Amino acid sequence: RLRPDQIYSLYTMRTSELYRRVQQVGEGTYGKVYKAYNEVTGEYVALKRLRLESEREGFAITAMREIKLLQSFDHRNIVGLLEMMVEHGQITMIFDYLDHDLTGLLTHPDMRLADGHRKTIFRQLVDGLNYLHKRRVIHRDIKGSNILLNSEGTLKIADFGLARKMKVLRAGESPDYTNRVITIWYRPPELLMGSTNYGREVDIWGVGCLLIELYTKTATFQGTEEISQLYKIYEIMGTPTLDNWPEVENLPWFDMLKPRVNRASMFEREYLPLMTLDSFDLARRMLELHPAKRISAEDALQHPYFTNEPLPEPLTFMQQLEGEWHEFETKKRRREERKKLQELK
Repeated sequence: RLRPDQIYSLYTMRTSELYRRVQQVGEGTYGKVYKAYNEVTGEYVALKRLRLESEREGFAITAMREIKLLQSFDHRNIVGLLEMMVEHGQITMIFDYLDHDLTGLLTHPDMRLADGHRKTIFRQLVDGLNYLHKRRVIHRDIKGSNILLNSEGTLKIADFGLARKMKVLRAGESPDYTNRVITIWYRPPELLMGSTNYGREVDIWGVGCLLIELYTKTATFQGTEEISQLYKIYEIMGTPTLDNWPEVENLPWFDMLKPRVNRASMFEREYLPLMTLDSFDLARRMLELHPAKRISAEDALQHPYFTNEPLPEPLTFMQQLEGEWHEFETKKRRREERKKLQELK
C-alpha cells in the first residue's frame, strides 16, 4: 500500500494498461465502481471512477474532500485507498477489493446467521464508526451497500463521497450542513424535517437500521420520498412530541410535516419478537427520535449485546460462500429473473 504522500504520484501508464476491468460492482451519482485485476501485482482491486464536472474545475470539491479523508484513515474496518490516477477528465481511485457488501450478503438464499455471527459483523461496524467519530468525521451515507466484507469475515466501511469533517464552532454557532445526505431509507427524522445542525448522531440512526436488518434481512423504514419516509418512521417509532423531543418544533419543516394524529410506538411489538433482548435494546437506543438521546458509537461498544452470551464468533462460513454478493449484482440478478418470468408468460 502506498504512503499517503505517494497517492498523488503521476503515472506514465494508463489505467487500462495497469488494471484490467473484470465487472461492474457498483454505481452512483459520482460514477461507477468496477472489480479490476492489477496486471503487475496479480491482485484484485476496486476502481471507483469519478466524473468531473469540467476540466477547468479540476478536482471536484467532493472528490478532493473524499481523497483527503481517505488519506488520513488507518483502521482495519475502514476501506483503504491504495492509489489514485487522473486521466481524460476522470479521477480513478483504487481501493482494497472486498467480495461482498452487507445488502448483497443478506439476500444470499443460504444465509443463516447465528447470533454470534451478527455480533461479529455489528461489532466491526460500530468499531469502524467509532474510529471515524473520534476523528470528528461524519460518514453521512451509512447503508448496507457501503458496508463491505471479505471472505475472511473482515468488515470495512466504504464510500466517503458524502463524508466530511465536523466544523469547529464557536458558542451559539450552527454548522449549517446540507440535509440532502444519507440514502432515504437510512435518513434520520431530523434531516427529513430540514435540520442543518447535526453531528455524529445521524450515522448512529443508519447503523441502528442495519442492526435490525441483520435479524430481519429487510430495510426497516421503506419510504419512497421524504414525506413518506418520515411517516414510515412514525408508524413504527411513534410521533415526536414536545415532551420527548422539545426542540422538534424548531426544525425548519416541522410545521409543514407535523402529523395530524399522535401515534404510539409500535417498535417493541414489531421487532422484539424478531430480535434478542440485548439487540433490541441496542437498536432502540440507536433509533431514538431525539438525536441527542441516541447512544454514541463509543458507548454502544460497551453495550451488553457484545459481552452477553452468545459471544461474537468468527465468520468462518464465509469462506464457503459461492460467488460474490453485492447489492448491484443482486439487483441485476432480480431484473434478469423478472425478465425470464415475463418471457415465460
